Amino acid sequence: MKRRVAVVLMLAASLAGLVLIIALIVWNGESAPPDGDAANREQADNHRAEGSSEGPSDISREEPREAPPEPEPVPPGSPGSGLAAEGLLVAVGDIMMHMPQLPAYFDPESKRYDFTPYFAEVKPLIEDADWAMANLETTLSENGDYSGYPRFSSPRELAAALKEAGFDIVTTANNHALDRGVPGVKRTLGFLEEQGLVTRGTARSAEEAAGTVIVEQNHIRVGLLAYTYGTNGIPIPADMPWLVDLIDEERMVQDIAALREAGADFIVIALHFGTEYQTEPSDEQKRLARRLIAAGADLIAGSHPHVIQPYEVVDAQDESGAARQGVIIYSMGNFISNQRGDTKDYGALYRIRLRKEEGITRMTEVEPVITWVHRYKAEGRNHYRILPVERVLEERNDPLLTAADYAQMEKNLDTLRKRLAAMGAPVPAP
Repeated sequence: MKRRVAVVLMLAASLAGLVLIIALIVWNGESAPPDGDAANREQADNHRAEGSSEGPSDISREEPREAPPEPEPVPPGSPGSGLAAEGLLVAVGDIMMHMPQLPAYFDPESKRYDFTPYFAEVKPLIEDADWAMANLETTLSENGDYSGYPRFSSPRELAAALKEAGFDIVTTANNHALDRGVPGVKRTLGFLEEQGLVTRGTARSAEEAAGTVIVEQNHIRVGLLAYTYGTNGIPIPADMPWLVDLIDEERMVQDIAALREAGADFIVIALHFGTEYQTEPSDEQKRLARRLIAAGADLIAGSHPHVIQPYEVVDAQDESGAARQGVIIYSMGNFISNQRGDTKDYGALYRIRLRKEEGITRMTEVEPVITWVHRYKAEGRNHYRILPVERVLEERNDPLLTAADYAQMEKNLDTLRKRLAAMGAPVPAP
């Protein structure tokens, strides 16, 4: 009996031990710390359950990076660009308006003038220019307040005709600038401004006179200055010394320097000087023009003599001793006027090609195109056309020209070509 009880107790103890072992195994399996991905997932689940917005601490996040800005392209012609910038500059001489030039171009119905026929034949030579400039040797007015020599006042529509022809720059410093006094200066500039034309040479205020005129095209900055020897004895008001830019050598040198400082790549000076009807420049013209080239000007565009004078290519040295080159056109003659005889009805339209490379701008070609003002009668009135002489002679198909006209053009073309080349400047062969 005791033995049976002992056996039963042993079996019970064994069974209890077995149960205890199983319980421990189960308990240890449930409470063992998870490892690997399971741990990460459990942590993430716990965070979400607790409302945490943070992700797992061992997961790094890289914010997207902005691409670096593209470098600004270097403009053609600038240092380091590897590219050249090019442009075409056109310059013509005196735009004059004598009274016989007006009647044929008046429309009685609109009571307006239309002077665009003047320029129709030379328009293709002007409108393809990047800069096209002319010297306006008259004041502008309206409502019939017109006059010719000696005190010019012309219809305001002339400004529109210049714009239509392709001009974008008009210089106003000449001996007729004050023909209608201070009001005439202001009216003229206002009418030119209405057409979007850039001006230099006269001003409506001290501030306007002190400003710099730089016209940029094709990444080339052309600076403009204009001066006249005088105003036909008409005094500039003492309280308006800035009204007309007069030739003042020291001031001109300073103005050139100021234009360079303002960023001009190429400087043009419209210079109204010399002696009327003289076919050769005076010693004073040569001296002044050459000094301005040495001071930093690149091109002198001369007017006033009313006839073509030679042009020359000048080698000079600036104040630092550096070599530089410029072109002096002593007189471009008359582009449009009623003057006749002794080649006063001829002018030279200059086409000048510019090239800017590594920050330096040079002239690569200077081409004078000889023009003639053809005056003819129709319906009892004078009509005027500016003709490119060489082209007209080559084509010989103009119905308005006579055999005598062609003969005269041939003779004068030969004379003028020789005159242009008299100071050694190149002139294209016929």
